[in-house]
Amino acid sequence: MRTFRGHRKKHIGVPRGMLRPITMILLKEKPMSGSEIAEEIEYYADWKPSPGSIYPLLNSLHENGLIEPSEDSDPSLKRFILTKKGEEELDAHRDQHRGIRKGRTNMRKVYWRLFRRMPEEVYESFSSLLDRIEEIYDEIENVDQFKHILDETIIELEKMDKRQNE
Repeated sequence: MRTFRGHRKKHIGVPRGMLRPITMILLKEKPMSGSEIAEEIEYYADWKPSPGSIYPLLNSLHENGLIEPSEDSDPSLKRFILTKKGEEELDAHRDQHRGIRKGRTNMRKVYWRLFRRMPEEVYESFSSLLDRIEEIYDEIENVDQFKHILDETIIELEKMDKRQNE
């Protein structure tokens, strides 16, 4: 497949070094097998890690006492769950979220300012909105109210689009 300026398309996947914490976050939520983890990552990242990435990682996490096999009703699948030690390590590495956010923010600016040609003042408002959502999201108690605010914003944008296209 050819793309911009003749370069071959290469799917990037998750940022380097993030497969381990993403896997641990997923295993903190519920017991999962290697194939289930790969499918879940594909859902979020539009990239499916290969068995050659997932299974050695699971083996390493297990050897280091960060995950353990989970008692499961389906004997055909070997599911794992995060151990207490794994939860402690995951909590100790929350700083990685800042790296993800910074990389995403940089790409967001490239996309909206360069590719979409969004004016600087509009981008600053847009970016501030997204940053503010990220800052307060964990503290939001009324998720329904938050969703309502976002839905109302979408409705207003749709009204604006409709007026411009009349």
